[in-house]
Amino acid sequence: MTTTATAPAGIAAARLAPMVDEIVDIRRQMAALQAREARVLAAAGAIADEWADAEPTRSDAEVARRSVAAELAAALRVSDRTVQRQLAEAERLVGSFTETLTSLQKGRISLAHARIIVEAGDRITHPELIADYEASVLAYAEAESASRLRPIAKRRAEWYLDETIRERHAAAARTRAVQVYDVDDGMAEMLLTGPAVIVYGIHDRLTRMAREVTDADAQAIREAREALKAAERAARAAAGDANATPAAIDELADAAERARTGLDDLVAARRSLDEIRADLVADLLLAADPVAHVGSVDTGLAAIRATVQVTVPVLTLLDSPVDDPFDAVTLAGHGPIDPDTARELARTAPGWDRILTHPISGTVLAVDRYQPSKKMRRLLAVRDRHCRFPGCRQSTARSDIDHTVAWVDGGTTAVENLSHLCRRHHTLKHHTPWSVVHKPGGVLEWTSPGGRVYPDHPSSGVHFTTDAEFDPAPF
Repeated sequence: MTTTATAPAGIAAARLAPMVDEIVDIRRQMAALQAREARVLAAAGAIADEWADAEPTRSDAEVARRSVAAELAAALRVSDRTVQRQLAEAERLVGSFTETLTSLQKGRISLAHARIIVEAGDRITHPELIADYEASVLAYAEAESASRLRPIAKRRAEWYLDETIRERHAAAARTRAVQVYDVDDGMAEMLLTGPAVIVYGIHDRLTRMAREVTDADAQAIREAREALKAAERAARAAAGDANATPAAIDELADAAERARTGLDDLVAARRSLDEIRADLVADLLLAADPVAHVGSVDTGLAAIRATVQVTVPVLTLLDSPVDDPFDAVTLAGHGPIDPDTARELARTAPGWDRILTHPISGTVLAVDRYQPSKKMRRLLAVRDRHCRFPGCRQSTARSDIDHTVAWVDGGTTAVENLSHLCRRHHTLKHHTPWSVVHKPGGVLEWTSPGGRVYPDHPSSGVHFTTDAEFDPAPF
């Protein structure tokens, strides 16, 4: 009998363990070097500024920066435009986000994390508020992936901005546009810039429509395979039948060949989700209906509408003239949106979810609805927001609800034993030595085949947590 230690998975885990340690150490060293590079680039930018200040009549700041960027670019064999952009990024990081730079230097975060923190906090004008912003977001950044950090950083930065989201959204909305760019081989790109709720809704509806098409295509291929098998059986039976005429045998052989050709054509015509989304955009914009898809396959495209998840603090619905940055309206996967959009969505929504959160930790305690619905699924969707494997941001709409302890093993159908896992990580949990334990507060503690433990905290606890300054006094 093969023991766990000598099983293929155990052997692989033992061989992989030192490699994991090595790659983690390599990334830590890379982060430290990137922090060092940022300091050098910031110093080079300072030299450009000193040059411009010393000779204001012969060189302005832009010319000085171009010259310094060109010097570095020539030595690195890269574009001077790229270097000039990197100079500006490094100066913001080194000059204003010192704690983020320190965390990068120590290898606690990656350069991608640092860029997200700087990008989200770049509009904070007061240095002391930037420090508060860093303190509020760095612990999360050091524990989560960069992709999960982005919406959290946006929301935290909202607390410290001078202008409200309403004011900024009104200004940004005037930049909405549709632009077209030529690319190679007879192709072109269309870029849509617009309100996040609208753009996310468009992408959601296109994705759901595309999945309808792929499901229908997959069903057509399954039916074609069955038809081919039946035609081949009939052809073989006729070939072995002494009473069958040559004409009948040839006809059945031709039918099998046509079935094979039809199957090959269907398989060759299969498209990726991106291809189908692009085709559906063309259908909807040119004909106001998915005409190239409705009727050609059995789908429910015409009935599909966009779905977005928006968290609206109840006081926002009162149309208060004051926008509380600590209680911002958030679009799942994006970050803060303006309250006017939120109120319009609430006005037309078929029902509302009411979320009760812990006043300090932000943990989701309960969800109910004024109209009867599947309460548990709604609570899990609000708590999890995405797949609960560390670093994954696949939405709950694209994920399965999984029993942490399987039903057949005595697991209960309770929130404390349920979580969202995308198909990829759901399969990983059930078919590899990865294991997971459900801890209090919705925390999932994953253990790798090599024995490493990776906790995954529900992002809702970070979204709904209050600022320490406004925490309720202890009883």
